[in-house]
Parts: sequence; C-alpha cells; structure tokens
Amino acid sequence: MNIKQILGVLAGMSLMLVATTPVLSAGYGSNWLEVRVVDKQSGSSIGQAAVCLGTAAQPDQFGARRAAADGIVRFNDIPANTMVLTASKLGYQGKLQSVEPLSGNRVIELNLASGGGGPACTAVTSEKEPQTTDELAITEAHVVADSASSSGNKVFVKVSVSGVANQIRVSESSSFKDAVWQELKPQNRYTVSEGKGVKRIYVQVRRQIKASGASIEVLSPARVAAYRR
Repeated sequence: MNIKQILGVLAGMSLMLVATTPVLSAGYGSNWLEVRVVDKQSGSSIGQAAVCLGTAAQPDQFGARRAAADGIVRFNDIPANTMVLTASKLGYQGKLQSVEPLSGNRVIELNLASGGGGPACTAVTSEKEPQTTDELAITEAHVVADSASSSGNKVFVKVSVSGVANQIRVSESSSFKDAVWQELKPQNRYTVSEGKGVKRIYVQVRRQIKASGASIEVLSPARVAAYRR
C-alpha cells in the first residue's frame, strides 16, 4: 500500500468518526416549574417574593420574577439542566435550593423564615421595596407588659440597635402588613392581638432622611421577640 492509499484510508476513518460522534446539547424541554413561596412559621403565601431560576454562576439565567399574591411563580420551557432556585423577600431570610433536571412538570414549595440576610434574588417589581443592610441591625428586642394597662394587651417594645435609626415598626405579621412606622423611642407602645398564649412580635427599624425633596431609607433586617400573654 502506497502513501496515497494510506492517507485515503485515514481520511475515511476520520469521516466515520465525525459522523458517529453524538452532539451534546443542553436543550430546552416543554416542562414547567411552579414555585410556591410561603411563610415558614404561618404557612401563608408570600406575595411579591422575588424568585430566580438559573445556575450557581448566574442565579437569574433562566428568569427572575415576582410571585403573585398567592406566592406562586411559574417558569416555562425549562432547560434539561441542574439548576439553582433562589427566593427572597424583605423581612425574610433568603433561601437557595438546587433543582435536579426535570423529567416532567414539577411544583416546589420554598419556606422562608422571618428575619433577613441569606441569598437574594433581584426581580423587577412595581412596588418600591427598600433593601435591608448589615449597616443597621437590631441586636436585642424585648417585649414587656404595660403595667398601667388593665386589658393585658398593651405592651412596650424595647430594642438595642447597631447603627443609626430613627423609626420603628412592630407587627405580629412577618410581612409587617398594616404596620405603621413611628418615631423610635426607648419604649415603643404596641397592642398585641386578643387571646392567651405566646405571641411572635416582629420588629424592624429604619433610618429615613429627607433632603432636597428626596428620601433616603435604610432598613434593618427584621427581628422576632416572643411575648406570653
């Protein structure tokens, strides 16, 4: 066999190798992933929670959305990859969870504990939602009964703060629903709900500065204090 014949055989083998080598591709499937974000303590839905789906390198690669009022977000046409799911919301500790490649439609429930910090997802929202910062924090929170109250549901909330704060809000809801910001004082009045038992009191402080028509706001992570009525 001469040189030309040998080269011809080698070229044929190369073509066969290329033709039979499979092409690998992540590809996108038709499966959907539904994420339900709920409060770990109460089990209630967390509306407007930020939910990201992506990879460890890019957590929002496949989408970053806000949950509806029922705490639900759906991602369609999911890639056949291992993914990372991140959920966060002001007043809660963010959570990250690995998601294996989907073989069908799937529903995942993410339980967020109250507080702050943890992984965060950035998703556009129509609501103005200030971000929390480690620059401002509640180091201690105590709830004591108002001895002057005969009803037993009047209390004082006392906090120790790291950083500068000028306002406080208190609620028995981890989302601070209907809570009103008020001037931060050494003793802050609050009325707990009716009924005996242990009450979970959520407390948050902020520093708000208004200058030249603009408002600058810095929030602390929320802190929980227990009060037995």
